[in-house]
Amino acid sequence: MTISMIIHEFKMMLRSKKNVLFIIALISLIVAYCFLILPNRETADSFDIEEKEAEMENLGAMRQGMIDRGGTGFNRMTGTPYAQNTYEFQVKSRLVHAFKDQNFHRFVQLKMKENDYDTRIASLDWNLIADAPYPSLDMERNIELTKLRYQGYLDADVSITYEMIEQKTALQTSVKFILDTTAAILLFCAIYFSSDMITRNKEHRSVLQGVPVGWYRLINVKSFVAFLYTLVILLGLFLLAMLLIAIQNGFGSFKLPVPITLPSSQPDDYMGYRFSEFDNMTIAKFLLLSLGIIPVLIYLFIRLNAIFSLLFKNPWIVIMVSTVLLFVERIYYSRTTTELFGIDLSYFPQTYFDFGRVISGEKYYLIHLESITYQQGIIVLLSSIVVLEIILFVISRAINKRKFYRKAA
Repeated sequence: MTISMIIHEFKMMLRSKKNVLFIIALISLIVAYCFLILPNRETADSFDIEEKEAEMENLGAMRQGMIDRGGTGFNRMTGTPYAQNTYEFQVKSRLVHAFKDQNFHRFVQLKMKENDYDTRIASLDWNLIADAPYPSLDMERNIELTKLRYQGYLDADVSITYEMIEQKTALQTSVKFILDTTAAILLFCAIYFSSDMITRNKEHRSVLQGVPVGWYRLINVKSFVAFLYTLVILLGLFLLAMLLIAIQNGFGSFKLPVPITLPSSQPDDYMGYRFSEFDNMTIAKFLLLSLGIIPVLIYLFIRLNAIFSLLFKNPWIVIMVSTVLLFVERIYYSRTTTELFGIDLSYFPQTYFDFGRVISGEKYYLIHLESITYQQGIIVLLSSIVVLEIILFVISRAINKRKFYRKAA
């Protein structure tokens, strides 16, 4: 009986017009992104050879001016501008030649040297990071993460391509998707697909009331099918996106780096502030950790939807309420807020909805709360699921099958 119900429910979800239209919309977005947005999107690592050559001309003119007026030595106020100008000119010149020769291994090495110079200049421009509560620390972190990523390319022992440097390969694009707020789409899919898993049968309530299956067990079957359906659809969409991007920019390598931020391993702090440390993890490890937490989050929202379905009996209200909970952290989020109602933020499940940043350590860094870790997130989310299971069991007893379908009619 249970197997037959699972097959029946799965077929109903496959045939659901609501789900089919939503999947078509997602496929359209994926195709548009892969063929229209991604190829034309410039990243911070994109290289404009014409712009670099123009910069070299300007540097050459400035250097010639220094030579003409005899300003090639040391100055107490400006240091050694001629030497700095010459160094920058040489690095940019070699970058251009490495790019033209498609020697991207050397290109990355030179890019690291250029970034050393550029970040020193950028660190003086406080307008770039004016909204940050700790601007100098944020700038230092960005510099370190960029260095680590470039060094990771060299250490990965793979053939470096320009698409890798731009982070446009299939694997790197998937990592950036998870690290960004776009990862919320995965959880919204779970919300959307499971929003009507109970209420869609209200037209056939007399038949369902005669099914010799307990109400709570029926809800569990529907939840399991919604969970399985969501995973299958997301896997299919993921493979489609990977295929389309790989055709254009290559698949990438699982050995490529993902820079991460870690709490300081030093026992001391500096006037009450503990600095961070930085490291790399491979894309393979990052994706494995993501696969460990995504199903937990999907299951959590599906069970939450089951509770809301019993209470509201309207799928659109369920979608709205669950979506509000998905983004509820945005209401109180602040770089300096570490507690909510006097409770550490690491004990709230919504802290871990932004799971990509939790894995990379960015979440810990932004809030500066060392208790926000991947392991803590798994514990909190599993504990939340246990609480939801208890609540769902109690509500399913209070609102039985007959009462639910009579009120939902």
